[in-house]
Amino acid sequence: MPLTIQNDGTIFFQTDHPEAKIVQPFLSKFAQLIQTPATIHIYKLNAFSIWYALEEGITLKEILHFLVSFSGKELPKEVEEQLLEWEKRNGKLYLLPTESDGPCLVSEEKNLLKKILNRNKVHNVIHLQGKEALPISMKDRGLIKQEMIDKGYPVTDKLGVESGRSLAFSIESHVKLRPYQKEAVDSFINANGGVEGNGFIILPCGSGKTIVGLGVMDKIKEDTLILVPNDTSLQQWYNELLDKTSLQKSQIGLYTSEKKEVKEVTITTYQMLTYHHSNNKSKGDFPHFSLFHQRSWGLVIYDEVHLLPAPLFRITSNLQGKRRLGLTATFVREDKKESDIYSLIGPKRYEVGIKALEENGWIAKPICMEYKIPFTEKQWEKYFTLSKRERYRFASENEQKLSLLKRIVEKHHDVPIIIIGQYLDQLHRIARELQLPLITGETKKSERQKIYDDFKKGNIQTLVLSRVANMAVDLPDAQVAIQISGTYGSRQEEAQRIGRLLRPKKSGEPVYFYTLITPMTQEEEVASNRQLFMHEQGYSYKWEEWSICSESI
Repeated sequence: MPLTIQNDGTIFFQTDHPEAKIVQPFLSKFAQLIQTPATIHIYKLNAFSIWYALEEGITLKEILHFLVSFSGKELPKEVEEQLLEWEKRNGKLYLLPTESDGPCLVSEEKNLLKKILNRNKVHNVIHLQGKEALPISMKDRGLIKQEMIDKGYPVTDKLGVESGRSLAFSIESHVKLRPYQKEAVDSFINANGGVEGNGFIILPCGSGKTIVGLGVMDKIKEDTLILVPNDTSLQQWYNELLDKTSLQKSQIGLYTSEKKEVKEVTITTYQMLTYHHSNNKSKGDFPHFSLFHQRSWGLVIYDEVHLLPAPLFRITSNLQGKRRLGLTATFVREDKKESDIYSLIGPKRYEVGIKALEENGWIAKPICMEYKIPFTEKQWEKYFTLSKRERYRFASENEQKLSLLKRIVEKHHDVPIIIIGQYLDQLHRIARELQLPLITGETKKSERQKIYDDFKKGNIQTLVLSRVANMAVDLPDAQVAIQISGTYGSRQEEAQRIGRLLRPKKSGEPVYFYTLITPMTQEEEVASNRQLFMHEQGYSYKWEEWSICSESI
């Protein structure tokens, strides 16, 4: 049978089973995809995945019948009891507009609100047509949903979604959405049976998340606010809007520290919206928050939604009346706050894994290679005198790496290469010794864009990048990436950096991801953590120890 179900709700799905194509579409509707190693994909039953399946009209009876039918066994007792408990809690709470008391949190179960509300809210509970209800402010709409989910109860939002200002535009005829991109758009648009959907979509790096965003915009055709993690991503969205839609420059606003344009489609960064005056309280905590209200937005897009900063969790609560679309390649947060994304942005509407896109030729399959470059005896002596955090940086900046780096660059001299690192001193030395252009966060926007353009045109063969390479850098022709050093403990980073290579190459040639680490150090431990995440996504690494005496790579 294609499914094996564990006592803790973990589901092992055999992707090479004859019935796999029948099983996977329905399984993904109520279980969360966790890992995709080899031919076994690992799903997990959790409260969020079940609640949102129930919200979309799937019954628990259908889920139970499906699991038994395709596992060939009775469900573990613990799993069935947990599913029944989640179903029992579903539909108990909902937000409802009332004429006399305004928006209210209404309970279908007697005394439930008094049981789960904190003390300062209990005395505000009223009776509404025989049911308990708590009047709320519209600005607390999202925070109430967040608080209730934290207490184990989902909230059905019946307060409605506002329509935005109409926007007449279309996607250009030369732009053709791939089948999975169309499915992603439809999953968002058709949520709850109409265009009032909200939620997030998970697609691997290089698979065209921006195109999906444009597809959703094209369906809704209302003024749109796009929130992105950095200036590079902002410029990429701007370029894509001009290249792939009928929108004109006069219709696209860039809301940055340099210019604050608010137009039919406006793009800004999370940093701009979370900026606050630390020394001037009279100006308010978030002076740019008014951007949310300067137009009648019909859609708010959160690019790289897993990076949504904590202050915006509070701010985005005010946007519950807007259609909200989150886009990301990985739903991993280092602070374990994934539930905040669920409650404030919405549920997962669509997900496709790396391996599925590889098999269909939509993204390239990288060859991942880790080289271990040992310390010299003198370096070891210094290493043991340092603190844990200092040891990590010292190992990351291992001077012996430079010799191997030069050999790798020489080996791939005829294809586009990006060298990515964490520490500026190290990157400046590499750029200087190899005579290569370097882009860091301090590089002027105009200079940065010129270097990117030259790289794409082939005028620059090899490029050195700092952490600005992690997100939304449009480098479609990169065929080799060399990671010389990485962030301390970030699991997302490996996926993002490999993602720089995943766009399929016209020649069909392989792409390479090299990571250089110092063995038996803090760096090797952290690198293993980063790679574990990629192993779970179906990638494999080759390891090799290297020294300056090695004849080849």
